Amino acid sequence: MRNLARGNDPGKEQKDMAIKEQKYTLIINKGPADGFEVRELDKKDFLAETSRLLHRPKKIFLGLGDFLEVGDYKKLMDSIFFDKEGVLFENILDKNNRKISEEGNIPFSFFKLAVYFPDFLLREVPTFCVSVIGKKARLFPGSVNFIKYIKEYDPLVLSAMPYEIAIEFVKRVGLGDKNLISTEYRIKRNEKHKDVYAGDIKRFISGDRKSLEIEKHLGGLDLKNEDIVYIGSGESGVKTFSQVNSVAFNPPSNIASESRLTLYGSSLESMLILFNFDGELDGVLSSSPWEEFIPSLVVYSAQKGKSRELLKLEYEHLVLQNNIIGQRIEHSGDSYASVEREIDVTFGASFVDMKEVREMISARMQEYKDNPQELVKEIYRIAKQRYKNFCTV
Repeated sequence: MRNLARGNDPGKEQKDMAIKEQKYTLIINKGPADGFEVRELDKKDFLAETSRLLHRPKKIFLGLGDFLEVGDYKKLMDSIFFDKEGVLFENILDKNNRKISEEGNIPFSFFKLAVYFPDFLLREVPTFCVSVIGKKARLFPGSVNFIKYIKEYDPLVLSAMPYEIAIEFVKRVGLGDKNLISTEYRIKRNEKHKDVYAGDIKRFISGDRKSLEIEKHLGGLDLKNEDIVYIGSGESGVKTFSQVNSVAFNPPSNIASESRLTLYGSSLESMLILFNFDGELDGVLSSSPWEEFIPSLVVYSAQKGKSRELLKLEYEHLVLQNNIIGQRIEHSGDSYASVEREIDVTFGASFVDMKEVREMISARMQEYKDNPQELVKEIYRIAKQRYKNFCTV
């Protein structure tokens, strides 16, 4: 009764006590041979320790697919333009292209993003249709707030997505065209004076191409590797994380084994602990609302390589955080089905006859429906020559 009379909430006191007693995990990895050190810290020490893991960068490079957004765009491309048959082709392409990619030197993503999408799925389709995906598809939890706090580091987003989708995502997090380098498809004007895809590509940004773009900027801006940081979830490929000063957010195991810093959290706001230079974000990070975004695990690698035991532990945190993220998105009401409905409404009010677009694509793909392996062969033939020409430009 004494607490209530003084205006205090005993439940709040218990909650504050639990938070004060809670421990947070920081791991210092010493390489496969020497194992790793586990540090269980209270919140104050955890924030202090993690704020010293990253040098203040002069420029930040960011991933987009599965990092600033949740990865819906490829699924939406098929469901919007090609209905259920698109899924069949996607599965066949993924299976065959990965095998072909492993046997040769063409990136797996090149087959789909630089040949299948521009030449088969989207050719003659108005670019407006693709822009709508970027305007309506889901952003990753916390992405807008995360970008707000790192804008001063002149972030540059590198994306394999076609420009028309990527620029819409970038705008939604408060950035602009100068903050984006993405894959670009060739565009032409049709007889109705609308911009449509012409087939073929102008630029491809994926896998090794991202690390090459970063190297180009390092030279052009007179920066060193320690002056920049790349942050993503693994969509750029192993080479970027192994060669560039990087932070991996909820990465798969092949990326977790290469990145200097890995962090497992339920929101991109979890990343802010690394940008608390000189305690400048203490007010934000110490607030009650931010409590739910505290990472479940941060791993700093003093040496290259990780033991199997550490990778297993990181994978457990990956599964944990992916489950939390899934629940957060589901309970927000921002479901995949709601995104599809919003896109349909937008098309219904636009100049585009989507029935006509889908019929055009279906007619073009008709010859491959009974023999999808022919589609795989044709895509491989184009990809082989296109990638060769692309790499010599």
